[in-house]
Amino acid sequence: MKGVMASVQDVGAPREKLQALEKIEQDIAAALSSAASALQELSKDKPAQKHVDSHSTAFIKTLQEVENGLSQQISYLSQVTTSQPHEGSSYGSQKDMHMAMHRSAHVKSRLSELEKLKMEHLMQKHTGILRSYSASNDSQQPLTPHTPQQPHTPQPHQQPQQQQQQQKQTREQQAQL
Repeated sequence: MKGVMASVQDVGAPREKLQALEKIEQDIAAALSSAASALQELSKDKPAQKHVDSHSTAFIKTLQEVENGLSQQISYLSQVTTSQPHEGSSYGSQKDMHMAMHRSAHVKSRLSELEKLKMEHLMQKHTGILRSYSASNDSQQPLTPHTPQQPHTPQPHQQPQQQQQQQKQTREQQAQL
């Protein structure tokens, strides 16, 4: 098992992976050449057993190297596809980043919706205060909303009763908010 892990680690960088695949390709060509030479020797009227054995041995040896190289490549690919940690890939990190970006966008849209609902609620609450005050107000004076940031200052030409009403109205609105 340790030998397999070491061989997988040897195939770390992309350049090394490509070189390993090229070597496997060359080994396949060499195996085919050895097999062709063995068959050619066997097709003769009097084949030399020594040549047939040497070509067959070279074929088997090269075939084992191809099998080992392909096993290493398959092992590496199985690590990549099962999201196990491996060298030379940032796929897992990229996937995590994209998921985090999607979650962040979802949170932002949800916060925006909540902010919109909050503003609608405040507007309804504010208009409800004004409506309830205007229903209880006997004077024909138009209502102007006052916010706590803009305190009402009485005008010099207003009568004292109107000033008191506006001050009362401002205090009630501030108390309700």
